[in-house]
Amino acid sequence: MQAPVLRRPFRAPPSVGLAVLAVVAPQLVILVVGTFAATAPSAADQRPEPGGQGGAAVDASGSPAPGRSARTPAFGTPVASPGAAAPTPAPEVAAASERPVSTRPPQPVPTVAPRAVAVATPTPRPVAITDAPTAGGSSGGSSAGRSAGGSSSGGSSGGSSSGGSSNTGAAPALNPGGRPPACDYLDVLTPHAGYGDWSRTLLDTIYRLPSGYAPGDLVDTSAAGLNGGYAVRGFVVGDLREMVAAARAAGAPLEVVSGYRSFAKQQGTFQHWVDVGGYGDALRASARAGHSEHQLGTTLDLTSEGGSAPWEYGDWGATPAGAWVAENSWRYGFVVSYPGGSFSRTCYSYEPWHVRYVGRERAAWVARSGLTLREALWSLQ
Repeated sequence: MQAPVLRRPFRAPPSVGLAVLAVVAPQLVILVVGTFAATAPSAADQRPEPGGQGGAAVDASGSPAPGRSARTPAFGTPVASPGAAAPTPAPEVAAASERPVSTRPPQPVPTVAPRAVAVATPTPRPVAITDAPTAGGSSGGSSAGRSAGGSSSGGSSGGSSSGGSSNTGAAPALNPGGRPPACDYLDVLTPHAGYGDWSRTLLDTIYRLPSGYAPGDLVDTSAAGLNGGYAVRGFVVGDLREMVAAARAAGAPLEVVSGYRSFAKQQGTFQHWVDVGGYGDALRASARAGHSEHQLGTTLDLTSEGGSAPWEYGDWGATPAGAWVAENSWRYGFVVSYPGGSFSRTCYSYEPWHVRYVGRERAAWVARSGLTLREALWSLQ
C-alpha cells in the first residue's frame, strides 16, 4: 500500500511579492495625495472675508454674500461649502442675434396740404374819355447792357422784387387824363383785351393779357421787306414796309430780332433773364408772361442790318439805325415804348429797339404829347 502523498499549499517566492508591492505602492500614494489636494481648502479660501472669520462672507442676515457661497478649487468645478446649498447656475446670456429687437412700427410722416391761395382778378372799371393828349415829358438816358435773349416784352409770371411788390389783387383806380401809379407788380387783366383793341390795350407791370390771347392774322416779317422768321399782324405790314424802306434810304437799314411772342414763349424769355441776372434785374429788363406787348402781335425788336442783337451794344440808340428809329418811327405808326431816362414812368429799363405799332394818328399824338406810351394809354382807359 502506497503511502498518501501530502500536497503542500503553493507559496509565491518572496521576490514576487516584493515586485508587486513595488509596482502598486506608488500608484496608491499618488491616488491618496491627489484626493487630499482636491478636498483641502486653498490658502486664499482660508483668508478671512470682511464681516466673517473665514470661508464664505456673510451679510447682515448671516447668509453667504453673493458670489462667495462656493469655494473655487485650484482646478476643476466649484465645490459647495459644507452645509451650504448648491449654487444656482447663472442663466445663459442670449446671443446678440437672439436679443429682442424693438418692433416699434415706423411713425407716419404728417402730410401738410398746401394752403389754397385765392387769386382775385377784379376787372378795372372802364372809363370812356376823349383822346385828348395830356402834357408831359421824357428825357434821354443811358443803355442797360444785355447778353442774350429778348427785350422787356418777354416774361413769366412772377413775384416781388426791387421796384415794387408782386401779387394778384385789385388794380389801382384808373386815372383818366392823369398819370399812372408808381411801378407795382400785379396780375390784373387789362380792361381792353379784344383783338380789335390793339392800339388801346394797356400792358405794363400791373395789367396783362389772358394767357390764350393769340391773334389769328399773323404773317411773316419777310412780307414787309425784312428778314423772315418772325411774325406780326397783317395790318401792320403796310406801314412797316414803308418804315423799313425809308430807313434804308437814309443809310440806316433795319433788321428784326423779335416779333410776336406767345404766353409760353414769354415764360421762357423771362426765366432766361432770371438766370442771367436774378429776379430783381429780370423784372426791370423783361416782362412777366401776359404783360408783354409782344403778345399783341404789333410789337417788334429791331437792330441794325447785319449787326448784333441790339442789347449787345453799349447803346443801340446811339447807332445810325437806332437814332433814326427814335427820330422817325412815329411817322409810320410806331412808338418806342421804353425811352431812356423814363424807368419811373414805364417801369422797364431803356430799350431803344422795342417799338409798338399803334397807328399813325395815335403815334403822332404820343410824340407831340411828350408822354411815354404807358402814360398815354393810361389816360385812355
